[in-house]
Amino acid sequence: MNGAATNPTWFLSPLFRWSVGILTTAILGVIAFQALNIPIFSPVGMPHEYCYLNEGRLVWLNVVADLAIGISYVSISATLAVLVYRASKGIPFNGVFLAFGLFIVSCGMTHFMEVWVVWRPMYWLAAYIKVFTGLASAATAIALFPLVPKVFSLIESARQGDQRRIEIEQLNQELERFNYSVAHDLRTPLRGIVGLGNALREDFADQLPPRAKEYVLRMEDSAARMNSLISDLLRYATVGRQEIALGDVALNDIVERAKASLETEISERKATIEIPSSLPVVQGDPTLLLVIFQNLLSNGIKFVAKDVNPKIEITASFESSHVSIFVTDNGIGVPLANRQQIFGMFERAHPEFAGTGIGLAIVHRAVERLHGEIKVMEAPSGQGTRFALRLPMVH
Repeated sequence: MNGAATNPTWFLSPLFRWSVGILTTAILGVIAFQALNIPIFSPVGMPHEYCYLNEGRLVWLNVVADLAIGISYVSISATLAVLVYRASKGIPFNGVFLAFGLFIVSCGMTHFMEVWVVWRPMYWLAAYIKVFTGLASAATAIALFPLVPKVFSLIESARQGDQRRIEIEQLNQELERFNYSVAHDLRTPLRGIVGLGNALREDFADQLPPRAKEYVLRMEDSAARMNSLISDLLRYATVGRQEIALGDVALNDIVERAKASLETEISERKATIEIPSSLPVVQGDPTLLLVIFQNLLSNGIKFVAKDVNPKIEITASFESSHVSIFVTDNGIGVPLANRQQIFGMFERAHPEFAGTGIGLAIVHRAVERLHGEIKVMEAPSGQGTRFALRLPMVH
């Protein structure tokens, strides 16, 4: 069904109002001409065919030219009308577009009349169509004058918007460099803390009371969590900073490499990962794709109830220019309230599980750099999570 059939307020659109106004004006004009005995539809004099001295080639040259011009005018007007109707809220000054369309279609009607009067001398009707075209031309010209400063203002706003976008991109790059520098520099004193804690626990184990040993263990645990956070921050900064080289990448190779890198976790949790042999070749960067699948598979292994063996299934569906990859697990799922924020920095849907809340932010950043999309939903079985990854496909 088209937009007009499904939109209950189509009759309020500018296109509909203009159409009704033009039709009403035309009907009232015809009635007025008839009441005043103006011979609008009456032939007068000789048709233009005689003006061309019945020269067939000259007649048809003019007829074909006028038909081509008239059809082009009507086609342009129809295109403008559809454009305004489809995007009336996104096009500035859409009323002027409609006025311009009316002017163009009236110009087209004058050319159709030139064809008609070649054989039928209805010069009164041709003259009134020209009068209507003149009025439409004048109205369009008058309507355009006040728009000149508004157009310049719109251009200036667009220019400022581009400048702000560039400034924001530069600021983001500076923040990425800052994050990378801070995260890198924090690791040096952190290693010192971990080393001193290990030395304290090993060299003075017999002298430390139980409460002091507990403090040392808690210090080491906090240092380990801090180190994990710094590592994730570095990975996030690296994803944003590294050069990417888009090319043809076989997803089966990427997924197998991601699976091999998680061999320890898979073995410890007795996880099952089902990978089809027919995953497509996509346009992407191997390093970023490996980061994406490592994080998604790791999440599928980690966020599972303790008494459940993780099971992850990877499937694909094909479109004309893109491919959708689905990573489905049997884990604890993502609450509906968290699905919009789950890809943000430090967002954790399940704080009871260990983690920094950066993994999915890394995934989202990598997907954006590959010009793809990712979203999270409930698994078809009703239990678990499904990540839908959409990437450009190689033809």
